Amino acid sequence: MDQVYMLRAFVAATQHRSFSKAAASLGVTTGAISKAIAKLEASIQTRLLHRTTRSVKLTEAAQSYYLSCCRLLEELDEANRRIAREREVDSGRLRLVVHPMLFGETFSRFVSSYHAVAPNVNLMVSVQEGAVNLYDGHYDMAILPRDHVEQPAAIRRTLSVSSHVLVASRGYLDRHGTPEQASDLSRHLLLLDPKSRQRGTNFIELLENGRRVSVLPMSSMDGNEVLLRAAALTGTGVAALPEAMVREDIAMGHLIPILPDCSTSDSGVEICLFYSHRELLPVRFRTFVDFCMEFYRADRHNGTATARPASTTASSIQPGAPVLADA
Repeated sequence: MDQVYMLRAFVAATQHRSFSKAAASLGVTTGAISKAIAKLEASIQTRLLHRTTRSVKLTEAAQSYYLSCCRLLEELDEANRRIAREREVDSGRLRLVVHPMLFGETFSRFVSSYHAVAPNVNLMVSVQEGAVNLYDGHYDMAILPRDHVEQPAAIRRTLSVSSHVLVASRGYLDRHGTPEQASDLSRHLLLLDPKSRQRGTNFIELLENGRRVSVLPMSSMDGNEVLLRAAALTGTGVAALPEAMVREDIAMGHLIPILPDCSTSDSGVEICLFYSHRELLPVRFRTFVDFCMEFYRADRHNGTATARPASTTASSIQPGAPVLADA
């Protein structure tokens, strides 16, 4: 039998001085109250109540125990009321983990816009590049690439899918020239994700007009997207980056897109919102989910002008061995 129920039966019988009235207050039978108190007395090896045909009275040994039970049940009831209120109020803490590639003007606008719709939520943002465990109690939500959450049971909502584009600064292109086809990249310094290299070689595999092409660059630098973007902005070389990450750099003229029919990957970077549970979400979590979906839907609409052409999608790739570009 539930111990909390036994304590409630004991407190109710003591307050009403009657098993029948205690039963009515708790919505159970008189026999259920009698059984619960008997079980409680057996578990603590102490008689708690004197029972007569007319009344119920505390024993002397149960005086302090009764007061302790009252305090315990009051605290439990208040905790239940508090957590119920918190679920219905758009306030409290929200711990969000995001991938470093997301940082930029768009993310600043994201945070500012969210604070405007949920001013009482304490948004705590952590940046992490590797995999995340949403069930270890460190984070409530995550905005990460699709393969960066370890638990398949986590709820996943796709926010955006961004293809890779090749970009360079105006200064770099003025010094080294603008490539006109994939083979021209062999004379440039390429800033690349390490996965772009063909296994066991220094060749870079590209897609050009739907064909797989291998290029051996003059030199190259590997790193994560944040490092590669920073290097491209300082004029270090030609970078392959997710389009959504450099959209604002392109719009402001800081980076120039090159080779529009060429990409380092036949699949885009899928950015997703993750959370651990679908049911019984607090208001602040439900608000955040709705806000994320609407914000990124609007962002996709605003960014359609810079989307990659369909010729670089996986469906248009011709089967067969890679083509080795002329150096």
